[in-house]
Amino acid sequence: MIEIKNVNWVNLEDKKIEVKDISIHSEDKIEIDGRGKFLMPGLADMHTHITPASAKHYLYSGVTTVRNTGGNYELLNMIDGVSPKVYATYRFIDGEPGLWGPSSYGNISTNKIDTALAGVEELHKQGAKFIKVYGNIQEDVLEAVVKKSSELNLEVAADLLHTKSIDSLKAAAYGVKWLEHASSIVHSLYPDYNTQISTEEFERISQSEVDEQRLTEVLTNLREKEVKIVPTLSLYRHLAEGRTFNLPEIGKSKQMKLLDEDKVFTVNNQFNAIESRINDDFRIRQKWEYQQVKAITAKYLEIGGEVYIGTDAPAGTWVYPGLSMIEELNEFKSFNLDAFDILKKATVEAKAVTGEDDSYLLLNGNPIEQFENILDINTVFVDGESFKHSEIANHIIEAEEMIRMFEEVEKKYEIL
Repeated sequence: MIEIKNVNWVNLEDKKIEVKDISIHSEDKIEIDGRGKFLMPGLADMHTHITPASAKHYLYSGVTTVRNTGGNYELLNMIDGVSPKVYATYRFIDGEPGLWGPSSYGNISTNKIDTALAGVEELHKQGAKFIKVYGNIQEDVLEAVVKKSSELNLEVAADLLHTKSIDSLKAAAYGVKWLEHASSIVHSLYPDYNTQISTEEFERISQSEVDEQRLTEVLTNLREKEVKIVPTLSLYRHLAEGRTFNLPEIGKSKQMKLLDEDKVFTVNNQFNAIESRINDDFRIRQKWEYQQVKAITAKYLEIGGEVYIGTDAPAGTWVYPGLSMIEELNEFKSFNLDAFDILKKATVEAKAVTGEDDSYLLLNGNPIEQFENILDINTVFVDGESFKHSEIANHIIEAEEMIRMFEEVEKKYEIL
């Protein structure tokens, strides 16, 4: 048992901080003097893409649980013990042509119902916690996937950012329970909209005001069908604004320094490559989508819809594993939520989905005063294991074995 004495417990349920002794289940017998420190539940990123190379960066920023929204079963099984808990799906199901190309180690691209259902069976056998579908999926395939998933007690999550035919109301009618990025709701509000429309058509749509009555009708329909959204606001904002952080401390943090110096997880190379291809027209569209999704999120919270906090790291640009959760928390300050509400949403409410766990953060500063204080970590506790912050930073990833496995997996799915 780990005993933390006289610590400032951040009581998110009762919205208060109280000095108390906290016991954490563990095979180790450790007593910690918590005086002057703060203890809170670990953060849960509800939309991200973890890899063996990035796993430690989540813990280093206080993320102890991740909902992995697409990846590969074999590669995720290579993640070592210095990692958050992973609530995962693996290959996502898309239409053909696939938005990420033909079927591979990360996706199943098909317009055939039988092939898609075989994909659902594969994911179920692998122990996936849910099924993910993508923007080019055909309606008949989506309907069949949702039906089969329901029979297997698996919810379906949809990233329909680039859809041309399935808006949020259709998705909900078929039984989709999660709209990643709050996607396809904009399509329900502006029926002529999709991400491939001309500049002239986009200008026409973007200059029209959202119909508040229509917004309420759409979101009420989704709420009644128990649809959850994960808005990933930082993703939209960085695609619109570039490498500008809503908390200046992010760029100067120990976490960013560790990311910058990582020779295995070289995410900045990926971000710079994407950034070089982004033009002004794309940024304008992303800024508009960011504003739309903020308005959608605000209204959904207002009417009692389920909203979860996630980042999509490391997709897009400048969205970092673990670290970007602090930015995303800050985005939620504009929704008439106080710091206790936001942290409860990012911990207690999220873990009601992924499964309650015994994961905590021992912090040197008060996270209620400012979310940046979450980055000033003393110790991370994950299911009975304790990790000093310096230990996480110094952890070495077995890069050669990871590369070898990646090459094998690539060949395996090329053959399939």
